Parts: sequence; C-alpha cells; structure tokens
Amino acid sequence: MFDWYQKRKLRPLLHSPLLAAGMTVVACLLVVSAWQRAVIAGQVADRRAQAERDVAELQSRQAALAAQVQYLSNERGIEAEMRRQFDVALPGEQVVVIVEPDVPAAVSATTTMTDQGTAPAPWYRFW
Repeated sequence: MFDWYQKRKLRPLLHSPLLAAGMTVVACLLVVSAWQRAVIAGQVADRRAQAERDVAELQSRQAALAAQVQYLSNERGIEAEMRRQFDVALPGEQVVVIVEPDVPAAVSATTTMTDQGTAPAPWYRFW
C-alpha cells in the first residue's frame, strides 16, 4: 500500500508544467549544442581539405625543385642556365639576339582582314 501512495504523490510532479518546461529547456540546449558541434565539424573538414591541398602543392613543388637541383648538379645544366640568364658565350662564340620588327597593330589588323580574301565589313571602315 505504501507503493501506491508514493506513485500517487509522484504523478502530479511528473505531469507538472514546471517539469515539462524544464525538460523543454534541456532539449533545446541539447539541440543547440549538437548544432554547434556540427558546424565546428564542417569547419574542421574544410580546414583539413585545405591542408591536404597545401601538402599536395608543396610535394609537387618539392619534386620540381629536386628536378631542378638534379639539372643544375652537372656541368651541362650549369652552362645552359648561365647562357640563358646572362647571355654568356665561350671564347670564339658570338651571341645573336633576334628582335622582331615593330608592326603597328592597325596595319597588322587590316592586313589580316584583306589576307583572308574577304572585303572588310562596312562598319570596319570607320576604325
């Protein structure tokens, strides 16, 4: 009989609006906390992807630098780079610099239009 009286006293407490409001607040706090953790997990995933891209880029750069070091480690590579950067010639050689003639842009545009065998458009005469 004692159990029945305890259940009877506990029932109004369980059905009280105060307990329902408290449980609602706790549920809302749990939802907000879960949402914040999901946002943080997304940010961490984005940062990880960016870090992986950076690592891949650095590895490709390391490979390119290793190839360049290999190229410059022998006498032929050093000579080729000196010739390319400083226009150096060995005794008995001559340096030749080829310069293209200056052609105005308007003349080259008209020659390409007439070279095609078609007459220029009427609006083109005003330019």
